[in-house]
Amino acid sequence: MDQIILLVLIGFLIGVYGAYVVATIRVKNPLPSGRLKGRTYPRVSILKPLKDMDDEIQQNIESFFQIHYPDYEIIFAVDQMTDPVVKILEKIKLQYPRIPCRIISTGHCSRYNPKVHKLMAMEKQADGDLFWITDSNIRAGSGILIQLVNEYLLRGSKLIFSPIHATGGRTIGSIIENAYINLFLSGNVILAWKCFKQHLIVGKSILFEKKTLAHLGGFSYFRDYLAEDFMMGEIYRACHFPIATNYVWVTTINSHTRIGGFWKRMNRWAKLRYRLKPHFYILEILLNPVPLLLGSWWVFPYPAVLTATTLILMGKILLELINHRFVNRERGVRLATTLLLPLLIILKDLILFFSYFTPFFSDTVEWRGGKITIGPHTLITSTQEVLQLEGA
Repeated sequence: MDQIILLVLIGFLIGVYGAYVVATIRVKNPLPSGRLKGRTYPRVSILKPLKDMDDEIQQNIESFFQIHYPDYEIIFAVDQMTDPVVKILEKIKLQYPRIPCRIISTGHCSRYNPKVHKLMAMEKQADGDLFWITDSNIRAGSGILIQLVNEYLLRGSKLIFSPIHATGGRTIGSIIENAYINLFLSGNVILAWKCFKQHLIVGKSILFEKKTLAHLGGFSYFRDYLAEDFMMGEIYRACHFPIATNYVWVTTINSHTRIGGFWKRMNRWAKLRYRLKPHFYILEILLNPVPLLLGSWWVFPYPAVLTATTLILMGKILLELINHRFVNRERGVRLATTLLLPLLIILKDLILFFSYFTPFFSDTVEWRGGKITIGPHTLITSTQEVLQLEGA
């Protein structure tokens, strides 16, 4: 009987992660990737809030100047014009004089969400009919904006979210963070959309209609929420505005995150998810293999649990290797990373397991130069400046 229960648990866990792999590899944009005949394409304002230097940021930014789209502008927002990223922006701006581009300084805001503070400033200057928000570590494909706008034109979606592939890992922290994003995070989000009609929004890339946003009062409506991307999806759905993902994947470049940076980010994300979807958060903990393995050693006899541990580790590592090779196929897969990945996967799951408990002891997160205390739905209840913060 014990062996049957163990086999069921093993099958369930491997089945879930197998579904994640299928979701991240097979689920792709079903709409046309080229321009639609007889359609007038609306002007798009690309809004990019920036702070400091991210990995390969020059290539990331330049990719947005190489997009194949008939009518768009790019607006960048920084805290101060002394930010080192401004020199890169000015250089790229000169290289692409035909692309309308503006760089604005907003100052740092500690009273509410600092990212939304920048978006509010850019909103006042943007003249596009559609807004496309992308983070600084996103690398854009030349045809991605056409694909996103096709969703808007054909189906009338007012908010369109893009799932994420992460690549470029060079350090232990960046490799395990990319592995987490590529399998668990992206797989979870896609399955939530596909199978359970749970419209989870991750804010690396969101396209939405300016007029609909204005109906809510603009970006200022979301300034008091730290997880503004998720709350956009929730509010749009509550207002019966159509939201969608047409599964146009975006690539995020993450090369030099350290283990400490990964730990901080997982703590912050854990606190956000717990206050957004507490019941799903508990389920997420149970889907981590570490509690299942630890619990098995206490409950089941030695021979059976040893076999179960071996099968779970081998199955999960194999699935993560498959996912890793697929996501990194264009940039190439480093042999050293492939050899180290089994150990790094175990390290990743251990870090995740311990980070899952932080929301039960703290409601304060470190983000973009400050400490922010959050309540239900990540409502910001207080803020505090800090002198230095690693990784946003």
